[in-house]
Amino acid sequence: MSDEALARIDQLLQMQQEHHREMAALIEQYRTMAFEADDTGPDELYTVVSTLPGGRYHVLTTHVRETWLVLQADLARMMPEQSGIDDPT
Repeated sequence: MSDEALARIDQLLQMQQEHHREMAALIEQYRTMAFEADDTGPDELYTVVSTLPGGRYHVLTTHVRETWLVLQADLARMMPEQSGIDDPT
């Protein structure tokens, strides 16, 4: 496999890693929000927790899913014999 192909794979995996870090940070924020809302009462806690996960988390999960698909497609293109895409049967 070429250095360029390996660099592309590494880039996509780095993107995945960063998305997961961002998602972990959001989850930590959600936990903090829930504990703070619990101190103000059940109505506030319900309001906070019922809106989770937020929009940013949904965007990140979409990016994670799409990045895996791109990685799979790139691998199939880079390694057609291994992926079986050249096999007409």
